[in-house]
Amino acid sequence: MRHFLATRQLAAIAVLSVQAGLATAAAWLIATHFLGREAPVFAPVAALATIASASGQRTRQTVELLIGVGLGITVADALLYLVGSGAWQISVVVSSSIALSMLVAGRSGAMVSQAGATATLFATLAGNQRSLELPRIIDAAVGASVGFLAVALLLPLDPLRAVDRAARPFFTDLAAAIHTTAQALATGDRNLAMRALDSLNTIDTDSTRLNEALRAADETVTIAPWWRRRRHRYEQYRAASDQLNAFAIDIRVLARRVATLLEYHEPVPPPLHQAVDTLGDALTHLHRECATARASGQTRQAVLEAARLAGHASRHPTYAFGETVVLQIRSAASDLLRATALTPEEANHLVRDAATEPDNKR
Repeated sequence: MRHFLATRQLAAIAVLSVQAGLATAAAWLIATHFLGREAPVFAPVAALATIASASGQRTRQTVELLIGVGLGITVADALLYLVGSGAWQISVVVSSSIALSMLVAGRSGAMVSQAGATATLFATLAGNQRSLELPRIIDAAVGASVGFLAVALLLPLDPLRAVDRAARPFFTDLAAAIHTTAQALATGDRNLAMRALDSLNTIDTDSTRLNEALRAADETVTIAPWWRRRRHRYEQYRAASDQLNAFAIDIRVLARRVATLLEYHEPVPPPLHQAVDTLGDALTHLHRECATARASGQTRQAVLEAARLAGHASRHPTYAFGETVVLQIRSAASDLLRATALTPEEANHLVRDAATEPDNKR
């Protein structure tokens, strides 16, 4: 497994290296032979900056890069006209450019660094070359465009592979916490319920990684023609992810309620732990459906079975926290159904019907 992961990492490095090398060379050739530049520094630099940007953020960072070039040139040109050129003038120009870019964009790395670098270069060359403003902005635009084309056309990485890797711990860890909570209910072990609750502390991190991978995939399946066929699978993951954050919150609240129920030694109806356990099974089915882009119907079936069992449990003798656990199961079931592309109204209606189904119907 370690060898396999190392091989995949080397492949990713090789792809990015080839993209960067070819894009910078192409940007330099275009600026030199088609635009007539003698020293087209900004074109290859912009191409490299676009490719080096974090996947999923290239569009935003490229726009910031171009704005940074414009800010750096504008500030440098204005100040050099007023104070002339020299060592202390360069200091004033660069400081002013960075300060202005930070006022515009906060601490955005692309804009701030590009504004500072542009101002430095402009101030240094101002004594030898004039009228640098528009050519440098055009060079940067050409380089950024070439970088985008390189990302889109030159061996683009499979966007869903990173999503699958990010999704696996999220689904697996969350499902494991749900099953542990069910086991705590079945055995009356409050400590086990607390361990399940503690294990959910990593879910926020897993969710963040999944959302970052989805943002990167969105960019790739949009600009890379090779991977547009993966758009449907990406959209299935995206739709599920939007609701899974709410579902994870439901499960955290559920685990806390279960721990309190056990702490107060309230009665636990037999179907209650089965309902929670079935929710974990439903999440596993959803992961499989997202990974294969095939809706088998097993997710919805398992969710509605969990709602039915919760409704059955509510008709047994329960106290305050037992009732809140039942309601929380129904809330989680509704959110999980919405992850299968149902509307809130449809999901709530199905959960309500399942929870109120008579016990003797089956």
